[in-house]
Amino acid sequence: MAFSETELQIATDDYTEKTPVDVFFQDNVLLYMLLNGMKFQDSLVTAGELVDGGKRIKVFLEYAGANVSAYGPNVKVPVQKKKIMQAARFRWSGYVASNLIDLDDKVQNTGTEAIINLAQAKLINIQKTLRDQMGTDVYVAAASGIDILGLGDLFNTDTSVSYGGIAEDDMANWKANVITTAEAISYKVMQNIRRTAAVGQAKDCKPDLYITTDTLKDGFERTLQAQVRYEDKDLANAGFDTILFGRVPIVADDKQSAGVCDGLNLNHLNMKTHKDYAFTKPVWNKLSTDKPDSLLADQRYIGQLVTNHRKSHCHHTNLTEPV
Repeated sequence: MAFSETELQIATDDYTEKTPVDVFFQDNVLLYMLLNGMKFQDSLVTAGELVDGGKRIKVFLEYAGANVSAYGPNVKVPVQKKKIMQAARFRWSGYVASNLIDLDDKVQNTGTEAIINLAQAKLINIQKTLRDQMGTDVYVAAASGIDILGLGDLFNTDTSVSYGGIAEDDMANWKANVITTAEAISYKVMQNIRRTAAVGQAKDCKPDLYITTDTLKDGFERTLQAQVRYEDKDLANAGFDTILFGRVPIVADDKQSAGVCDGLNLNHLNMKTHKDYAFTKPVWNKLSTDKPDSLLADQRYIGQLVTNHRKSHCHHTNLTEPV
């Protein structure tokens, strides 16, 4: 019978790196910014804007103007009643991440022999797993009636499909801005994205964050002169590599789709979070009375990505690197 380990291996300890290296999770700049731009501390994310509850999340929209006309001695004041208010209504979405430890974990992973605290590592992993899934789903359309309404829903160009309970066919100003022109990313392309999403001339009426891929960000950077290659200090301090366009950061996100650049106005886009499910703290609890040493921990989140001005954002597909 051949032994699985040599005598030297039996007599010699392995070198062990006591801090587990994260080889699975990816940072997500959009989720970071939507949740108030706060740093992830102890792998916990800030909850964003807290709301008490309700059947749905209601966002009020002022979509029309009052009666107006030229005025003179013989002009009668218009007396027609005009509706000016509407509301988008967004359903709740929720996520849960969980893990289990059992008797073997509690018996074996303890004392000086426990090189890594498995129970603590799993608690941190639960929080990272939840954040990672939300970071993926925030870019796509909801796959079910409880998934987050991501950018795929916000930029759905089917005018008969409702978003927040309103379809573009019913309100022209509730439009999804999507550019599909096949072209290389350039300063002119970025200007077109900004111009398409602009809802006014003031600074807060234009996108304040552009999210694309590494390939497209690097391609755009190569088109700029070195003296104008600045970066956003706040995002840089948080670990994100950026370059500025019109004093607004362009940042790459590994979860962004290839060939895409999104121009987002975070004055009109945020994450509403239920106050009772704002990334609940994961703790170990008994799974059942007949298995007293099996413990379950989970973290739960309920909220929704909402906008109060759909036209203030722009989605550009079919982009390539400049030659």
